[in-house]
Amino acid sequence: MDWSRIKSIFIITFLLLNTFLAFQLMEKINASDINVRVQATVNEMLADMNISVTEELPEEREAINHIVGQPKEIVQEVEWITESDDEIHVLNDAFIEVVLDEPYAVSDVAQDVRNFLEEHVWNGEEYVYASWDSELRQMKFNQTYQNSTVVTSDESPLVLFFNENNEIEGYVQSYLVFEEEGKEKDMLPPYKAIEVLLNEGILSFNDQVTSVQLGYYSLFSPSGYSHVFAPMYNIKINDDSSYLVHAIDGSVQDSFGVEEEVTNEGETEEQQIS
Repeated sequence: MDWSRIKSIFIITFLLLNTFLAFQLMEKINASDINVRVQATVNEMLADMNISVTEELPEEREAINHIVGQPKEIVQEVEWITESDDEIHVLNDAFIEVVLDEPYAVSDVAQDVRNFLEEHVWNGEEYVYASWDSELRQMKFNQTYQNSTVVTSDESPLVLFFNENNEIEGYVQSYLVFEEEGKEKDMLPPYKAIEVLLNEGILSFNDQVTSVQLGYYSLFSPSGYSHVFAPMYNIKINDDSSYLVHAIDGSVQDSFGVEEEVTNEGETEEQQIS
């Protein structure tokens, strides 16, 4: 066995590996430097126009996917968590309705509603408050995926029904199982999403960016039982208007009524229900 030749091969292999790793590291450093310079440029533009960002931006990620949601039949799970005298009705393959035998009293709205979700709704911790309908006395919720809100273009996945005494009488629930679809794609940094609104003329002098939230949105009615959700930044300006910026291609999307719902979301549950 020619040990000298083997030793030379190992040395060359390690040199090539180290060169490749050094190249990869330099690419990341250069990309990071570019992001820092671009962010500095955006910050300068915002400062020149007296535009303030009053909320901390979402954490940056290198890549992100679209997600697909499939409805799950949850009758057995709901039967297990509800009281024996509660009525359970299957509305269709996606939604079930629960009518409480005894209404659930609510005094401290935020805390009591959260307690109700955790104790009486299957996987209730995966839903977040969306809006309050004072006329119908309905509190609507969105489901979440990896701590990000998922917004559908049609029915809310969870709706609590209140009586005139501010008691919960029942609810309607659906549940989606999410999976990531396709290859990961480069994710637009949050400050670049703000720059999109600058370039589109949506952000103007003396405006305030009061909220930037990363979520998943379904812009079209589902095809069959599948819901496809795109990652988007929901950017609220002056605590008033909201815009969706696609977190991959940077396009500004139609909010399909999300603006009204998100505007309500700025208020607390106590303000909404009283």
